[in-house]
Amino acid sequence: MTSTTTPVDRSPDAADGARPGGRWDRTRVRRTGTYVLAVTVGVLLFVLLALSAQTPTAPLDPEGVGPEGGRALAQVLRSQGVDVEVVRSIDALEDAAPDAGTTVFLGDPANVSPGAAVRLAASSSRAARLVLVGVDTELLDEIGLPVQGFPGGGGGELVARCDSDVARRDDVVTDWDARYTVDAGSRTRTSCFVLPSPDGPPDQPAPGAAHGAAMVQVEATAALPETVVAGLGAAWTNELITHDSQAGTALRALGSTPRLLWYQPGTTDAVAPGTGEDAPSGDAPIWPLWTGPAVALLGCAVVLLALARGRRLGRLVREPLPVVVRAIETTESRGRLYRRAGDRARAAAVLRAGSCERLAQRLAIGRGAGPTALVHAVSLATGRHDVEVADILFGPAPPDDPALIHLAQQLTDLEERVRHP
Repeated sequence: MTSTTTPVDRSPDAADGARPGGRWDRTRVRRTGTYVLAVTVGVLLFVLLALSAQTPTAPLDPEGVGPEGGRALAQVLRSQGVDVEVVRSIDALEDAAPDAGTTVFLGDPANVSPGAAVRLAASSSRAARLVLVGVDTELLDEIGLPVQGFPGGGGGELVARCDSDVARRDDVVTDWDARYTVDAGSRTRTSCFVLPSPDGPPDQPAPGAAHGAAMVQVEATAALPETVVAGLGAAWTNELITHDSQAGTALRALGSTPRLLWYQPGTTDAVAPGTGEDAPSGDAPIWPLWTGPAVALLGCAVVLLALARGRRLGRLVREPLPVVVRAIETTESRGRLYRRAGDRARAAAVLRAGSCERLAQRLAIGRGAGPTALVHAVSLATGRHDVEVADILFGPAPPDDPALIHLAQQLTDLEERVRHP
């Protein structure tokens, strides 16, 4: 006879009848409180460890080790003697005070607001060089550069074909993600990696860089230092920087001074005000005003639910089943169905399949082995001929009941011989 177990409620209400006055067990309260505290501390530690283990995933992040990160470039620059200093806000960039021995590098403009772009130009005015990667026309206008940006790149081979201290004439890049054109009548500039015209030969640059270039170098003015605008963000990542001349262009663009300020804008820079502008007021926060109370209420609800549903149940008690069902009854019922239907072929197939499975397990034959391997192994173990064993295990269906009974006896004999050779 089998039995099941049913939990007994040990809540305070249920215990009133067993304890004088229904007093609460103080030991249980202390133990429950200890468990809850331990679980809470464990969850907090897990969250803190998970947050601290996260690595930056922004494009060209100097600490990013993924395919789109820029750690490889930063490490090579440091090995060349360049002091790479990472700043993650426009305020930190202004505090770093770029000077004539500094190159300022913006590799990911996604979080740069118009106000932050103006402050970037102002703080970089005394730097030796400003390098901008992947910036659009709006940011270029805010910075004060006469350059137009067009997103969209490709994987075609571009040759520098320019005289510049950043790119050599025979440098080749194959990964670019933006193109730039310089306004007519603007100050002296150099266009490198000029794109071919859509209507011209695919391997020849467009005359006058009419279709743009993957890199534009603009000379210094009173308001801005020498500026390099490049659509080579993908080319300078960990995954692609070793291709062609892409590493050389990055090192020459960023390593010309002993100090490099790598500006990686944070999320606060997306709403950073410009010079002389007021910071965003508390009336217009990034998150809705109800976010804090909603999170607090949700946390309290989770804690209360854990306390309500996490109470300890009592010991398990046995409860007898109302009906006893024998395990063999299913097998006997199936046999009676086969007999009533007269399906000797199906019954024989079931008997043979069971015997084959048990024989294969005893003889350590894999599931992928075919009938031939099983027949050969059983023949060696029992001493019977292969043809006889094959007829028993895989022969035709018995024509009548005596033949079915004889087949069952043969299968049992094979199993016994394998078990006791």
